[in-house]
Amino acid sequence: MSRRLAQRVIAGARARRDACASPFVLEGHVMACWKPSKHSFWIAALTTLLAVAPVAFAADGDKSTVKGLITAVAGDTVTVRDGNNVDHTITLTSATEIKKKEGLAAVRFERMQKSALIPGLPVTADLVAQGDQLQATAISFRADDMRTAQQVQAGVAPTSTKVDAMGKRMDDFGKYEAVATAEVMFASGSTAISEKGKSDLMELSKKAKDIQNYAVVMQGFTDSTGDAAANERLSKRRADAVASYLQRQGGLQPGRVTAGDGMGVAADAGSGSNANARKVVVKLVVDKGVNPDAK
Repeated sequence: MSRRLAQRVIAGARARRDACASPFVLEGHVMACWKPSKHSFWIAALTTLLAVAPVAFAADGDKSTVKGLITAVAGDTVTVRDGNNVDHTITLTSATEIKKKEGLAAVRFERMQKSALIPGLPVTADLVAQGDQLQATAISFRADDMRTAQQVQAGVAPTSTKVDAMGKRMDDFGKYEAVATAEVMFASGSTAISEKGKSDLMELSKKAKDIQNYAVVMQGFTDSTGDAAANERLSKRRADAVASYLQRQGGLQPGRVTAGDGMGVAADAGSGSNANARKVVVKLVVDKGVNPDAK
């Protein structure tokens, strides 16, 4: 905390104490003024300090992360509003890394200039406290978010409705929504996909190709007959067979088809042989943050 800020807060508390040195009149009634003790005076001053300067107590070198929406940019100062509608004033330095992340997993990135930071862009900022400032060591954002923010900038002036909508997209990142589901059934002990199963998978592949930033996830199951460990291995092989078919015959990108999970015996398998339990459940999903129209 700066010495000047501390002095202003304590001076204000003393002024309020001195103002209560005599009674006052309120709507015709003489009112006695409460005279605080020295102990309560310092409690009031400390409470005021905590209220007006919550971040001022961060020691130099303290690290933190803020995730939010850029609301203003002025030179090397960026204002980011987080999910609790709290504004954070962030200072950029010559050492600040600005990265645009690419792809579904956001593991690839491109270094960007400060000019890439514009109002309406959801960002994640890694910060370090230096004096009264929060300096950014790194700021990252998704390529899709940058395109959306640029479109808003290039079209009409950003409105509060648009900024709020982009804030909701930021909150939705990582929340996957299923847009299509298929169940592929198997014969007892088999990993061979039936003709109906192949037809259902081709239909799902067709839907996937019409959707941006999709992913396909799947879980394999067995009935309750046989050894538990063997059933788990069989369920995994069934899921792998479906994943391979989607990539080779369905033409889906390998990076979009996740490795199948072998779940073993299905929860609804019951006892004995159950044809409905010998299956792979396949779901075509989208990230609601990337595809905001997903329901």
